[in-house]
Amino acid sequence: MHEASTPAAPSPSGTMTGASVSTQASAPNVRVWLVDDNDQLRTMVADLLTQFGGIDCARHFSSPDALLSELASKPGPDVILLDVQMGDRNGLDAVRPIKSLTRSTRVLMFTTCFNPEWRERALGDGASGYLLKSEAMEKVAARIRCPANDPAPGLYSRRRPTVSAAALPRRHAIKPAAGSHPHLLRRTIKALRSLWN
Repeated sequence: MHEASTPAAPSPSGTMTGASVSTQASAPNVRVWLVDDNDQLRTMVADLLTQFGGIDCARHFSSPDALLSELASKPGPDVILLDVQMGDRNGLDAVRPIKSLTRSTRVLMFTTCFNPEWRERALGDGASGYLLKSEAMEKVAARIRCPANDPAPGLYSRRRPTVSAAALPRRHAIKPAAGSHPHLLRRTIKALRSLWN
C-alpha cells in the first residue's frame, strides 16, 4: 500500500470534515478493484469512490474471469467490489476462488438486487458484505474503509450446497434487453450521475 499524497477530498456536500483530513493524512489508501459488466457504471463508481479520499480504485474488470486471471499472477487488493449478475457470469460463483487466491482481500458484493439467499451464499463463501448499488456512495465508501462491520469468521460457516447461476431465482435475474439497461440499473446510473456532476 502507498501513502496518500493528495489533500483530503471534500464530502459530497463540499465541506471538509476533520475526520476525513486526519484519516487521509495518516492512513494509506485502501486499494479497491471493481468488477462489473457495465462500463459506464464502473467508471462512475470508481471516480466517485476516489473523491471520498482514502480509496484508490484504479483497477476495473468486466467479468469475474478477467479478475481471477489477474489474481492468479498478481497480489490482490485490499477490497474487491463484485457485482452478482454479469451477463452469463455470476459473481457469487467467484467468491470462493477469489478467497482461495487472496485470503486477505475483503470481497464486498455490489449489486442492484437484494436477495437474502444470495447474501447468505456470498457471506457463507467468504464475502465480507453485501452492498446495494442504490445505497449512498458515502456509505459504500465508509464500508470499504471499515472492516469492523464485517461478519465474524465462522458466522456463516454452515454452507448450503452451492447454487449454480442457473438455479438463482428468476424474479431477481437482471437480463437487459438488447441495447437497454434494466430499470434498476438505469435508476442507479442516474443517481450516480447526479453525484458525479
